[in-house]
Amino acid sequence: MKKNLLLVALLLLTTSCQKSCRDSSSEVSMQRGKALYTVHCASCHGNQGDGKGPAASLLWPKPRDFTIGIFKYRTHRGLIPTDLDLLQTMKMGIPGSSMPGWDVLKTNDWYSILTYFKTLSPKLSSEKQGAPIDIPEETKTTPESIQEGRQLYEKRGCIACHGPGGKGDGPGAIVLKDVWGDRIAPRDLTEGPLKWGNLPRDIYRTLMIGVPGTPMPSYEQTFTKKELWSLVHYIQSIQKPFPKDYDPSNPKRNLLIINKINGKIPMNYKEEAWAKSPKIPVFLKPLWHEPGNTEWITVQALHTEEEVAFYLRWADDKADRDSNQNDGVAIQLPMDKISNPADLPYLGIGSSSQKIDLWQWKDNGVLANGVYDQGEWHVILKRSRAPSNDNKAPLTDVGYVSFELWDGDQPKHAGPTSFSEWMIYELRP
Repeated sequence: MKKNLLLVALLLLTTSCQKSCRDSSSEVSMQRGKALYTVHCASCHGNQGDGKGPAASLLWPKPRDFTIGIFKYRTHRGLIPTDLDLLQTMKMGIPGSSMPGWDVLKTNDWYSILTYFKTLSPKLSSEKQGAPIDIPEETKTTPESIQEGRQLYEKRGCIACHGPGGKGDGPGAIVLKDVWGDRIAPRDLTEGPLKWGNLPRDIYRTLMIGVPGTPMPSYEQTFTKKELWSLVHYIQSIQKPFPKDYDPSNPKRNLLIINKINGKIPMNYKEEAWAKSPKIPVFLKPLWHEPGNTEWITVQALHTEEEVAFYLRWADDKADRDSNQNDGVAIQLPMDKISNPADLPYLGIGSSSQKIDLWQWKDNGVLANGVYDQGEWHVILKRSRAPSNDNKAPLTDVGYVSFELWDGDQPKHAGPTSFSEWMIYELRP
């Protein structure tokens, strides 16, 4: 596992512009946008925005090449998205891909990134934005509309790519490519939030205009408005239930509350203290698309004056205990105190100038207690709030944390199989 982590860290280093991002200016500026892009985006998308960053070979789907000017997600007609569309994509990320969201950043930092980003694609300046896409009023969801949607799905071509059950495993899925010639996978419609919004109107818009640069076509001239709504209702009917607190209109959960308890923090997940602790569903992004990627992890946390512990739970159809390919999980903390989220380390296990503390567990009980029970992993990691040595980050009252997951069923690349975005944690008295 250490070898895998080292490989990922070496490939994902981004060192050239770390210090320039420590400018705390609140003004929108091209220079600041370039610095932020270099640290947080270039490792995947490349310094020139051509999708050829040093981490690109580790990722699938491949990072987007901005220079050609083909953008998947937009709310307006025409070839280019609006500024708000671009900001929305950067803010929320893209489910089912390794594109994280960065809504912890300040508004002016986002606009600085946008200002620089638009220089990477000439079409964003030369092309005019089209009219807003008009979404008609939704028809009522009924058993009949769901059945009609199912018939349309099965008879009008959807099944060829997305498969009979919507799992993204249709007979044509293995040969699909995007306009860059890279292999591309249809979205598993049963899992997680969909790529460009999970509200009914979001799904309708995707069906209506398609996804540029991919084999996903527009159905605006193929289906009637009523048929499109029926197809929306069918897609929603096959989605797995979302976590209890998930809000499709605002799926981000950036705040992790860590309550204080008296006495020792229990290492048994069945103890009452954990039953009373808030359960936060955290959405994960895969580094490499595979069927059955774990997309949700439930996070709970407790602290005392001296210690803090995280209880992490996720579904897994098999417990992998092979010494070379274990199931595992890790907590990632910035080594330095972060006063501005723009100064957060690169999510790919930091860099040489902004290091992280990777608090790791794998299925051998070395760093934490882990139990596999009825298709779920239950892992509790506990440590002192004060650093035990110079390689450990202090657990301050407020800070940042992210999570990484290893699935032994998916050994096709080094390092973790999925990860979360940076979240804010807060130790409550």
